[in-house]
Amino acid sequence: MGLGGGKRRGAAAVAFLSTVLGIAAFASMPADATDSDLKHTYAFRLEASNGYSILALAASQRADGQGEAVLFVGRKGAGAVYDAPANVTATRIEADLGRLGEIELDVVPSGRKTKLRSRCPQQLDDPRPISFERPLFRGTFEFHGEEGFADASSSSPRDYSEFFLDILCSGPASGEFGGNGLPGAKLRLHSHRGSFRLALQANKNRPTASTRFEIETHEKNGQVSISRSRTLWAGAGAFDYDPPLRAATLHPPPPFSGRASFHRGAAPANRWTGDLTVDLPGRSNVPLASAGVDATLSHSCWQGEGAGGRAECGF
Repeated sequence: MGLGGGKRRGAAAVAFLSTVLGIAAFASMPADATDSDLKHTYAFRLEASNGYSILALAASQRADGQGEAVLFVGRKGAGAVYDAPANVTATRIEADLGRLGEIELDVVPSGRKTKLRSRCPQQLDDPRPISFERPLFRGTFEFHGEEGFADASSSSPRDYSEFFLDILCSGPASGEFGGNGLPGAKLRLHSHRGSFRLALQANKNRPTASTRFEIETHEKNGQVSISRSRTLWAGAGAFDYDPPLRAATLHPPPPFSGRASFHRGAAPANRWTGDLTVDLPGRSNVPLASAGVDATLSHSCWQGEGAGGRAECGF
């Protein structure tokens, strides 16, 4: 499989919920569930600047309220995930995001029962709704993305408990196959320096096909863990390689800049060279061909949605 860019929000959310809540318990929650069944778990969303939106999850299963808050800040093809310690109780959500903002919200009962029903096609055979009292959030929510990529503030973000059902939906299947007989290629970059990690993958199913790029980085900013990602399709010229896979060149369009080349027969220090960089949400000009970035090139075929259609491996 690839880096999972299009599904990163779902994968991260599943991991978060599995740790602090247990998805199965929520999905099968009876209609007369109480607040304690939810273990003080909340979801809300709001719009941000520059076309981004924010999904916020906050949860704790400890008596002292210690838990975490996760913000998914995204738009089509790009996003960042912020994970910070939080205090989450039946009446309050608090999280200090440092320079990035703060969450100081009271959780107020709305006094109205709401019924939620799964919208997943694979769950329509069990149409029983979940009944609960939707909470109201009142107070302060502030987020200021690095380099001004997204800003948002609200005194009353909207509850989005539907998320806990929607996350169980599965999207279109995708996958990747390797083998020396395939006409396609995969170039992978990897770097790990201190708390900063970088991974990039470029896939192309044949020399004249479109190119799929996925890139992600992970870092720490104080107590906040940050993941950034982009997924995009580009033309055939963005990734060139010779059929024996002795050499390859990446020259993708914005948000990339520059180019870099792979030479299998070169000395390790010269195997991957160039001036290629990429702009990610909140972090621009990330170097992709600097010292410490390792590259590998192999035969591959990527299968899934994208580039205006569906890429197929043909077997």
